[in-house]
Amino acid sequence: MAYTMIAERNNQKVRKQRESALIVLANAQVMQSEGWQVVILDNDGSDFQPREFEATLAERFSWYKVKPEPIVAPSADEPADEQLEAEALVAAELAAEDFEAQELEAEEQESPDGDLREVDESDFEEPDLDDADLEEAAHEDAEMTEMEFEREPAE
Repeated sequence: MAYTMIAERNNQKVRKQRESALIVLANAQVMQSEGWQVVILDNDGSDFQPREFEATLAERFSWYKVKPEPIVAPSADEPADEQLEAEALVAAELAAEDFEAQELEAEEQESPDGDLREVDESDFEEPDLDDADLEEAAHEDAEMTEMEFEREPAE
């Protein structure tokens, strides 16, 4: 007597035919645990879900014990609940950060004394100098100008 296992998932179809009911059942349980939809056919054309087929084996063979129900992994098309939950948490955190940034920006714009000033890129080009440093820099600039005029003109 031959048994046929048919497994389907994501437009894929796998068909295995074996003489041993135990081998067909083992293959069916593995495929089902990986997220496949599995049906087992016998010679009479009757179809069974793997759990039903296992129950018929337990009735036929006194030594066979029905095993606990396997844990089915979610298929690739359906994201796990934990993944969806994690994505929702990240989205909520990003939304909260955006909200806080908008509130802070609104408070800054409403501030009458304008504690914050705009910074121009040119502020970073020259170091901050005190009065003594400014006089020294002016003196150096004057020396450079004098040096330039002392040279002979280029031809």
